[in-house]
Parts: sequence; C-alpha cells; structure tokens
Amino acid sequence: MEFPTSPLADGEVLVRIERIALTTNNMTYAVYGDSIGYWNLFPATQPGYGCMPAWGYAEIIESRVPEIPTGTRVFGYFPIATHLAMKPTAVTSRSFVDGAGHRTGTPKVYNLYEIQPQGPDPRMDSLISLFRALFITSYTAADYLRERHYFKAEQFVISSASSKTAYGIAHCLSDVPTPKIGLTSRRNKSFVEGLGCYDAVYVYEELTDIDPTKSTVYVDLSGDDTLHRRVHEHFRDRLAFDCLVGSTQSTSFPEQDEDLPGPDPVFFFAALQLDSYKAAGELRSFMQRYLRDERIFLERIADTRRPWMTLVEHSGLDDAPAVITGLHNGSTDPSGGHVFDLISR
Repeated sequence: MEFPTSPLADGEVLVRIERIALTTNNMTYAVYGDSIGYWNLFPATQPGYGCMPAWGYAEIIESRVPEIPTGTRVFGYFPIATHLAMKPTAVTSRSFVDGAGHRTGTPKVYNLYEIQPQGPDPRMDSLISLFRALFITSYTAADYLRERHYFKAEQFVISSASSKTAYGIAHCLSDVPTPKIGLTSRRNKSFVEGLGCYDAVYVYEELTDIDPTKSTVYVDLSGDDTLHRRVHEHFRDRLAFDCLVGSTQSTSFPEQDEDLPGPDPVFFFAALQLDSYKAAGELRSFMQRYLRDERIFLERIADTRRPWMTLVEHSGLDDAPAVITGLHNGSTDPSGGHVFDLISR
C-alpha cells in the first residue's frame, strides 16, 4: 500500500530502507507493543493497526540537516516499510538519535542510528540485520547472569532453544562449565542438537526427565504460560532464578500466578542493561568487547563448513506476511534467516 509523503521540514531527513530482517524477536516486539511502547515508535496511520519494527539498513535520500548529507547509510530500527522520515538530534560523526516527539519515552537504543561506512557488504549487512538485536540481548543476558554469579546454578534450562536469541545465550555461556539444557519442539530437536552449543536437548514433553534436584536457572524464550507453570512445578524450590527474555509463543505478557512454586519471574530487558553500563561510564568498553565477540559469533553462524544458519533472501516485502505468520506459529525452519532486500529489484 502506498501512502502520500509530506515535504521535509528543516531538521528532518528521509531515508530509503534498503534491507531489514525478520526473526522471532519481531514477535516479541508485537506481543509487548503496548506494554513497552514498541507501537509508539512508528505510529500507524490506520486505527487498529500497528507498524511492526525491524532492524536493518537505510540510505538517506533527502536531508534538511547540514551535518548529514544525502547518501549517508545508517543501521537501526525501522518500520517494515520502504521509507521513513526522521528528525536527527545528538548528531555525531558516528551516530544520531531520532528525536521525533512520538519516540520519546522509549529506551535510547531503539532511537539510535549508527552511521555506516560506504560500500555495503550485503552478506555482512544481512547477518548484522538478523543478529545485532538478538545477539546483544543474548550477550547482555549472559552478562546479567554472570554478574550475579549465575545464581549458583547447577544447570541452565533454555526454552525455545532453536531461536537465535536462545542459542546465542548458550554460545555466550560456553565458557561456563554449568550444563546448558535446551528445551524445544520435537520438530526442531535435530536442528538444536546439531548446533552443538547445548549439553543436552529435550522436547517439551520430556521436561520431567530433566533432573529436578539440581539448582536450576530457567531462561524463558517462549513466554508460554503452560510451559512456565510446568517448569515451576517440576523444579519447585530448586528453581534458583526465572529469567524471562522473550516471547516466541505467546500473545501477551505471562500471567502473574501467586500460587506458582519457586521464585517470581524476572523480565530481562537488554536496553536497561545497556543503560546501566552507560550510567556507570562503561558503555564504550562494553561495546568494544561486544563488537569483538559479535564478529566471532557471526563467523561461527556463517561458517561454510558447518553453518548454523542459511540466509533466505526476499526481494521486496511481498513475502513478509507469510514469514511473520510462520514465525508466530512456529512453523518457520529455524535454520533459515529471513532478510528482505528492498532496493535490488
């Protein structure tokens, strides 16, 4: 659907979106769209609709900001669309913040756009579009657990183990001798076992086969209320910590259940972890460490000898509804990474 565009005002830029990625992370944005404010970032023009955000690259094709010339490429948060008008503030040689009024009140990480070097590398652009938001969540979640001495866990149980954020967490915990146990669907079990980053893999129906006597940290990527209750009832007082990282299988926040055995779930929000580094003056050193380790992770993902994922390239946005449906109902092949090229058509 085409919508009319308004002329730019002074202080605004218009970008043409080049490439975006869709993952189960986008389902989390939709599920928590009202409660966290994701729907406010790109307000829909039609009542009852929302613009689902996605990560990717864009080129500035019109600028009313002297410091940002046309042709500048940026990486950041965009709607699933072809163009976006923005109001850059806090402009530096490396980045700017979209200061549009409707974007205030959301964590800065969602409003920050990194200025990219010229000469795009489509393959690396696709991998970063797919994994930057996911792996930084994996990475900061592992940091969060590490800073708390892993709650003295004797095992980690990670649900939705086939999701990119889940196996990113397992990868980030690879230097920890504590066993990493993946929970997944029967359909995805072989894929998860083939990753090699989990010490054991169980399908959801086999949850009760996991040792309930060991102190356990549950890392919840599914957000499924029924599974959540089963985990608490199985581990009970041996559940040391319940960390809710994402929601691949639900349509809302998990319901609060006062009768649930074990600790209350704690929602992990990567943006707050990043804010804590910034408040402590540690954000730059964190990002240096993160970018080094992200490169190692992406090289492992795309290792041609034994890749964890295959890029699935789409031309334009026509396939987006089908991909979103598959991500939501869990029918999407976890070994594929869906990237949408909006300019090479």
